[in-house]
Amino acid sequence: MASRGSRGPDAPAGGGPDHGAAPRPTRRGTSDPRAARARELHRKAAEADEVAARYRQERDRLVLQLRADDPARWSYSAIADALGCSPELVALVVRRSR
Repeated sequence: MASRGSRGPDAPAGGGPDHGAAPRPTRRGTSDPRAARARELHRKAAEADEVAARYRQERDRLVLQLRADDPARWSYSAIADALGCSPELVALVVRRSR
């Protein structure tokens, strides 16, 4: 019988917090379809975040161009109405660029 402190062949080296715990599954796959689905959704969410960041960057660039080209015509309210957002968001975009 193995003592509590002994390590089996699959135990992690170093005796860290996993000492004596079952080995972790590999990162490549799993036999549980829920975990596989969660992994896929996690990957898709990360991709969506990257796309959204690019969209926000382009939106901000265009808002700043509108303001620079004709600030009298393109007030915060006018831009907000055109975009369908709040004037506060437009103000945040403009102030962030300074």
